[in-house]
Amino acid sequence: MDAYSFQLSGGLCQRAMIAIALACQPALLIADEPTTALDVTTQARILDLLLELKEDLAMSILFITHDLGVVAEVADEVAVMYLGKVVEYGPVSRIFHQPSHPYTRALLRSIPTFGLDRRHRLQAIPGLVPHPSRRPVGCSYHPRCDAAIAGFCEQNVPATTRLADDASVQCHLYDPAVDDAGRPDPRMATR
Repeated sequence: MDAYSFQLSGGLCQRAMIAIALACQPALLIADEPTTALDVTTQARILDLLLELKEDLAMSILFITHDLGVVAEVADEVAVMYLGKVVEYGPVSRIFHQPSHPYTRALLRSIPTFGLDRRHRLQAIPGLVPHPSRRPVGCSYHPRCDAAIAGFCEQNVPATTRLADDASVQCHLYDPAVDDAGRPDPRMATR
């Protein structure tokens, strides 16, 4: 209680922050990068603590993280975001085993895998994230997408398409109003 925050370890700071957040017994705890800069052991303890508190206090937790390992361990449902918009949503098992959006697939391909040959290079996502004030027209991911439909994705914003397993995706590849060549299907209603 008498220590300054700079006198505490990262794990203790995280625990103090969690205690402050839980003081009012919230129904929803928003945990924004709760394990950033923690060693693996402390990270595991914090995640275990959060999941235990979730059960004990009957609350929901919204994890915001770039760490896909944390997502796989703690999430029931996942929303994958690109440039501030949800591009894919679904149960964690579907997102990791049947990713639909090209960005989700690219993220999963860029995860280091234990046991790979040293000569194997990680697959980087091509291009750069656009500046927020210069967002691309059409699908925001099209400049970096290996599956972009030329002449279509850069002009049209994809609609949200419902998939099986309560999943959804924002991608023209799954839009029933677009044919395989990237042209609007004349049999479908126009948007």
